[in-house]
Amino acid sequence: MRGSQIPLTPPIPLAHGYLVAADHRAQPLCGNSEGWGPLSPYRYDFTPCFLDVWIAVVAVAGILGGAGAVWYLLKKCSPQPVKKNWHFYAKLTTLGALIISTALQAALQIEYYKGIWAGDFRFWTTVATILSLCVISYIQYIEHWRSRNANGVVLFYWLFLLIAYGVKLRSLISQGIHQEHLAYFAVFCTSVGLALVEFVLEWLVPKRLSDYDALGDGDECPFEYANVFSVLTFSWMTPLMKHGYKTFLTQDDLWNLRKRDTTKATALAFEKAWHDELEKKHPSLWNAMFGAFGGPYFRGALIKSCSDVLNFAQPQLLRLLITFVDSYRTENPQPVIRGAAIALAMFFVSVSQTACLHQYFQRSFETGMRIKSALTASIYSKSMRLSNEGRAAKSTGDIVNYMAVDTQRLQDLAQYGQQVWSAPFQITLCMLSLYQLLGYSMFAGVGAMIIMIPVNGFIARLMKTLQKEQMKNKDARTRLMTEILNNMKSIKLYAWTTAFINKLNHIRNDRELKTLRKIGATQAVSNFTWSTTPFLVSCSTFGVFVLTQNRPLTTDIVFPALTLFNLLTFPLAILPMVITAIVEASVAVGRITSYLTAEELQTNAVLHESAVDEAGEESVRIRDATFTWNKNEDRQALHDINFSAHKGELACIVGRVGSGKSSLLQAVLGDLWKIKGEVVLRGDTAYVPQSAWVMNASVRENIVFGHRWDPHFYDKTVKACALTHDFASLPDGDQTEVGERGISLSGGQKARLTLARAVYARADVYLLDDCLSAVDQHVGRHLIDNVLGPKGLLASKTRILATNSIPVLMAADNIVLLREGRVLEKGTYDQLMAMKGEIATLIKTSQNEDQGEDDSRGSGSVVSDEDTTVYGASPTSNDDQEQEEAEAAQENALQLAPIRSGNGTVRKLSSGNSLRRASTASFRGPRGKLLDEEGAGLKSKQAKEFSEQGKVKWSVYAEYAKTSNLIAVIIYLTLLVGAQTSQIGGSVWLKQWSEVNGRYGGNPHVGKYIGVYFAFGVGSAALVVLQTLILWIFCSIEASRKLHERMAFAIFRSPMTFFETTPAGRILNRFSSDIYRVDEVLARTFNMLFVNSARAAFTLVVISWGTPIFIAVIIPLGALYLYIQRYYLRTSRELKRVDSVSRSPIYAHFQESLSGISTIRAYNQQKRFEMENEWRVDANLRAYFPSINANRWLAVRLEFIGSVIILASAGFAIISVASHSGLSAGMVGLAMSYALQITQSLNWIVRQTVEVETNIVSVERVLEYAALPSEAPEIISKNRPPISWPSQGAVSFNNYSTRYRPGLDLVLKNINLSIKAQEKIGVVGRTGAGKSSLTMALFRIIEPAEGHVSIDGLNTSTIGLLDLRRRLAIIPQDAALFEGTVRDNLDPGHVHDDTELWSVLEHARLKEHVASMPGKLDARIHEGGSNLSSGQRQLVSLARALLAPSNILVLDEATAAVDVETDAMLQATLRSSMFRNRTIITIAHRINTILDSDRIVVLDRGTVAEFDTPAELVRRRGLFYELVKEANLLNALDVTQAA
Repeated sequence: MRGSQIPLTPPIPLAHGYLVAADHRAQPLCGNSEGWGPLSPYRYDFTPCFLDVWIAVVAVAGILGGAGAVWYLLKKCSPQPVKKNWHFYAKLTTLGALIISTALQAALQIEYYKGIWAGDFRFWTTVATILSLCVISYIQYIEHWRSRNANGVVLFYWLFLLIAYGVKLRSLISQGIHQEHLAYFAVFCTSVGLALVEFVLEWLVPKRLSDYDALGDGDECPFEYANVFSVLTFSWMTPLMKHGYKTFLTQDDLWNLRKRDTTKATALAFEKAWHDELEKKHPSLWNAMFGAFGGPYFRGALIKSCSDVLNFAQPQLLRLLITFVDSYRTENPQPVIRGAAIALAMFFVSVSQTACLHQYFQRSFETGMRIKSALTASIYSKSMRLSNEGRAAKSTGDIVNYMAVDTQRLQDLAQYGQQVWSAPFQITLCMLSLYQLLGYSMFAGVGAMIIMIPVNGFIARLMKTLQKEQMKNKDARTRLMTEILNNMKSIKLYAWTTAFINKLNHIRNDRELKTLRKIGATQAVSNFTWSTTPFLVSCSTFGVFVLTQNRPLTTDIVFPALTLFNLLTFPLAILPMVITAIVEASVAVGRITSYLTAEELQTNAVLHESAVDEAGEESVRIRDATFTWNKNEDRQALHDINFSAHKGELACIVGRVGSGKSSLLQAVLGDLWKIKGEVVLRGDTAYVPQSAWVMNASVRENIVFGHRWDPHFYDKTVKACALTHDFASLPDGDQTEVGERGISLSGGQKARLTLARAVYARADVYLLDDCLSAVDQHVGRHLIDNVLGPKGLLASKTRILATNSIPVLMAADNIVLLREGRVLEKGTYDQLMAMKGEIATLIKTSQNEDQGEDDSRGSGSVVSDEDTTVYGASPTSNDDQEQEEAEAAQENALQLAPIRSGNGTVRKLSSGNSLRRASTASFRGPRGKLLDEEGAGLKSKQAKEFSEQGKVKWSVYAEYAKTSNLIAVIIYLTLLVGAQTSQIGGSVWLKQWSEVNGRYGGNPHVGKYIGVYFAFGVGSAALVVLQTLILWIFCSIEASRKLHERMAFAIFRSPMTFFETTPAGRILNRFSSDIYRVDEVLARTFNMLFVNSARAAFTLVVISWGTPIFIAVIIPLGALYLYIQRYYLRTSRELKRVDSVSRSPIYAHFQESLSGISTIRAYNQQKRFEMENEWRVDANLRAYFPSINANRWLAVRLEFIGSVIILASAGFAIISVASHSGLSAGMVGLAMSYALQITQSLNWIVRQTVEVETNIVSVERVLEYAALPSEAPEIISKNRPPISWPSQGAVSFNNYSTRYRPGLDLVLKNINLSIKAQEKIGVVGRTGAGKSSLTMALFRIIEPAEGHVSIDGLNTSTIGLLDLRRRLAIIPQDAALFEGTVRDNLDPGHVHDDTELWSVLEHARLKEHVASMPGKLDARIHEGGSNLSSGQRQLVSLARALLAPSNILVLDEATAAVDVETDAMLQATLRSSMFRNRTIITIAHRINTILDSDRIVVLDRGTVAEFDTPAELVRRRGLFYELVKEANLLNALDVTQAA
């Protein structure tokens, strides 16, 4: 072997080479004459010892990292049974071979380094390599069972080992080892080859999975099993990107969330941290968030610092490159290989910087996402526990805002918050680099920066106050909009649209946009300071440098310095943004903290005990209790209440409007603050609120309400609640979707639906708040018989009913009269009748005693018949089997009559004969999900939110440009190009100057050069300001004003059907988030897009100008760029759309829950609703998570293109210089300093393209609403009715038919009615007969299908809606009150003066109440009129009707929620002289209110069944007779007739 000659006769060329060792060691541990180097004295290469340093580093890292990996695999991963396959064996065989070949290398080294091998670094490197290979092979062995993907340590080990080997191989070849020492060379090449094979096997060949994993979860997030390279390059996203490119993505194409990202997991972590915080005196939300989500965030911080350091390596390399190019103008140029090394280093630094940066970004975004989902869940669950004090301070709109806006603020902060330390860190690095370049003169630049800081601080403060003001305006507008949408029907009926449009426009144009203009101007000023800062800095620095130092300012100083200044602009620009974000976030944190620490319900207000078994046992007890709605005020709701209710009894609470009936029920539920006394509640509750709360779901889901489905009992419930007939008339039976707030059901149907929900729940204690007032009399009778009364379904339960209905009192076991929050009288029906107190007189006056009454009392204590109930062995036994058997036994058991024990109370034998309690169904995802397959044919389905697919049409952009004012847009673009050009001009001028200096070896004509440079800088900054001002004030704000106006107008003019089929949340979304985007985001994104496109274009021009060959690279790179961009655009756009479409259900559900909180609490369903909320948030995150990662996927790829551009421009420059083309160093410097920036521009362009696309969608959505079909015109000027119309007030329906919306059945069919002037008409009919539709028809809320209505002979279909509705007065079914003053509520247009208002208040019996309120007519009324009782709200709408100057008055069941006395007063008012000469049409529930009408219309299924005087109708014994008979009023009628 030729190698053996080495120690004896060394051939001349190898006096220095890898395998040379000498005894006389110049340096420790290195037996080679070249020493440690690092550069060899003989050739441009590393020394042999230094070559092995790299390999040793990789080996040691492999051993340490490998040890960590082994620990992780053994401790954290559980083994799975995985079969061994060829892949497993191939890897281990290759590893074995590799270890052998490395051992051979060691043996050869011992042979070569005779006598000194034991002290030579090169030998020990080989030994370390062998050790590391052993560790790595052990990892590869165990990961077969314990991991689904290749281990990261292993992959990196192979990658870096190959790189180190590659460097060594190149060096060995350049030393010519392959000619001298073939044996070693062959062994080494074998090792390289085997390492490569092993790398490929480990990385590219998929591992065999265990059978369980192979089945896999198709929806699992691929991140879970992605390997390290895939994670770094985000390749795990590629399948989704491809899929999204081919088809439009929908919710079903998305993966599930990773376990750790689900709302359940994040909410749990946050709740735990927040719970710990609450122990402290001042709980801090910041600490809680850091505690719960800080881990990955701080790891992100470490990664970010690496990326920052790499960022500042570039200018150093640039300096080396310029020196390299410059050396070609001298006698001894540097070797080309050095240039190549610099270019490769620039490329490598750029790539690693990209990888680090995006890992950091991903961690930040994930943290943001987790914070948002956790806070959303916490806010939701807190809302379930808020007390009245807590709710009073925060309206529904505010709470929804916490969830929508404030959590978003925190999410944004999480994404950029790291800049708080990173920006100063970058600035410090930059300063050090500059100091090393320029010496002391860099302090001039720092000075310039420091001067700018207070200026910017001032601007930031200004911005903050403006932003705060803007938040207030936004809140006000959202609030107003919510109210308008909730009460649209009333606004239309009262013809108040103009008043409300003006109110909205005032907030929008005079407050919001005014502030926005100020914000725009401030923005322009701040842009100016930012864009001048880098110029001022470079100007002052170069100026001081030239004046103080006597070395020339040459290219190798100027361009690295320029690059550094460019790097400086980013941290400087981001700092104030981050500071504002922190300020905004701390405001948000303050708001959320105050909300999360707000008053909760009093936990000990009610003592819950287990249910009682025996009939007659006490199940509700209130002793000497005093309650208040707000514990901070001294007004009490209820004083010294003593009350008890027993199992199997019906207790009624009666009293006037506002006497505290509802409050008493709420007190039992625990919603009121208990000041003293005790409340005991035994068993579960079911609650029927006064204003029915209906979820946006199917009727069946509303009744079942999360309990287990029991068809047998369900049918019973439906029959008992008289819903069978309604189901038949609904478009899809009980599968009908009821729409938001039950919009497609009538008042009576909603009331019975909520009653059915209570019955189905089979609770122990029933709290019913006036559930009879909204239903017709005969239906009321049916409900008393079948549900509430002694024979009803609930006979064995405790029933507490707040009511004004008289018939039910006869069935009551116990009656309590409340007056002003105190109990006045209580006792049984008979006792009270005997006492002849207030209740007795009440009943006497309203009821002519009916002979049938005694019979109905007789059977009061009979247990309800066996066949009407489902019996259960014990109400709580959960074992179904047991229950089934018990039931079967019960069926045959004889009914045991009640045995009266001595004292006469009923003792029922405790056989458990009671309705079995409904067990809660398990939560299986969202409600409504199970329906989709069969539900395809439902007519009542709400229109799905329309989400455009594919590219946003150009017409939208055109429309936006048009609304923005085209001329302004053109001016803006011109200014933009100007600003960019003058910036580049400045750089080119610097190049000229530095080259002149280089030639002179000094600095001539300083003044001229600096002056021109300064002019360029300030010029471009000035253009930037102009461009910003024009963009904001003339384009963006103009556009958003017009768009909002058009949309608002279109919404006001939409027919009612639109509001019935569109959830309010969806419309609100357009008015809040979409308008916000158009206001503030769009202009900014367009600006960024244009600026960066201009910048990138100019960069390419500059590079190509220096090295024209670069143009050849532009074409393929451009193609690749467009290809990647197209992939990304499609997928990202659809993901964003899915994201925004899945966001509105969260808010809709939240709003819905907020309005039904007392119901949810009463049924104890908070958990279920919280889970539903979590489910909805997760559905949104499933779209959000891929959409942020799509951004990373794109950025990594684009920045790679940027790195290639850097490599190409550096490489071409080197080739060009080496071939002596005379390319100047200045040109290379200029081109490279621009090339280093291009990555950022390219990235921004695509980002902004997408941003523009996603945000222009908002314009698209606004335009879609602006083009909604509208109702008939407000005013038809050719056809205006005379001023006095309708002077008579005669109404006639001529062959009139109508339907609610196209495609539904007719609700009124061929109606012919003529009502004479000043006639009093009553309209009766069973629920769903079309009574309310009649008023809708009169007001043209629904248009006729055929026929028409005429008033005083004028066909109402020919005149404008405003003219029609203004001349009619109505008292609608549900009184809509708005937040504002009493005056605003009576007269939003402010047309009447105070005296008129006081007089109508007096007639409506509200004068004293209003006079007692603080502020009188200007007293505040809360959202929805919540500080007035239902009855008072009804009286307000009476007052409104009195204000309308009309001869026709429609009463739509107006007296539903009013107690008997107030009702009597009302009826008296309506019969007084004021109304003598008006036509009054009353749609009645209580027959007694219309018995004295002139004529009565009886409707049946949309047709007129009977129309005549009451007496005549009774004589005919038709439908009307039946109704009167059911109400026990036949005698009353005879009396009136006789009179």
